[in-house]
Amino acid sequence: MRKVQSIVGRDPVLDSAAPHRITLRDPYAGDEALVWSGNHENYLRHMAWVGCDNAMEAAPYAALDLEFERVYRDILDGNAPWSAIEPLAKDLQVDFPLRFDRRPPGEAEVFVSDAQLSDITENQLPQVGLIAPDRFLGPWADEPLPRWVRVQAAAAMMFVPELDPGVAAWARRIKRKPMPSPPVRQTLRVMSRTPPMLWKVDGDTLEPMLPLGERFLPQGPVSGVPDVPAVLGRVIACPAGAYLTAGMPLIRVPAVMVIERRLRLEYLRLRRRERRLSWEDMLRERGEVLYRSCFEWLWLQLEEGDSRPW
Repeated sequence: MRKVQSIVGRDPVLDSAAPHRITLRDPYAGDEALVWSGNHENYLRHMAWVGCDNAMEAAPYAALDLEFERVYRDILDGNAPWSAIEPLAKDLQVDFPLRFDRRPPGEAEVFVSDAQLSDITENQLPQVGLIAPDRFLGPWADEPLPRWVRVQAAAAMMFVPELDPGVAAWARRIKRKPMPSPPVRQTLRVMSRTPPMLWKVDGDTLEPMLPLGERFLPQGPVSGVPDVPAVLGRVIACPAGAYLTAGMPLIRVPAVMVIERRLRLEYLRLRRRERRLSWEDMLRERGEVLYRSCFEWLWLQLEEGDSRPW
């Protein structure tokens, strides 16, 4: 059976990392808060493919790659402008335009509920109740949370390649006995190929507020959409019509420029591991960054006395 794991991989050293508050400006960050080196072999393959014969050797590449990590963190900590990453991205050959995935995600054969996704995640990742709220909700994880919010966070966590060696909970589940039925396995694969998105809500129709390939645009009405101005989640196509999964409502529309800027920075970072990475691949691999960025923005916008998001 074909392996299903992260495109950019997962550093096994992180499994033994001690829990330290590394990111003072974002203490809720997950693996993306740790130093994550790029891939020199991938860089060499890219340079050969584009016909460049002046590729950096391993040592200077590693030094430049580490500087990228330092500047990346300085930007997120507010100690460097967003433009500071541009010369490093150019030298590391990760600064080319967004690449969109042209492969359609497919149509799910059956409906799989968020409660089922949450159960799958908990069975494969027992600590999900502790890590998912932090990784997806940011500072809201420290507030009293309704059970349904925790269920949604765990459902969204199902797609994060958290298990060694960079495998998501859904991918581990479909290969373990007793295996789910073929229609359920097919549906989980479709869900995994469908990237999460920040959607503008207009009744039962959704419009992406961030870049998204045309293959992933909803066709017609979507079921399960809450009555809010914006929502996060994956829109899954199925014979009975599209539906929203791992959805999280937003009571205010986030500043799109702020969210996109954060995601583009993460896109550059992941491309150091795989330069063919598409924008949708990044959203699939780091959906937690999308969710958490929106909820951090919401946390900063709301004042005492304002309505809570749930």
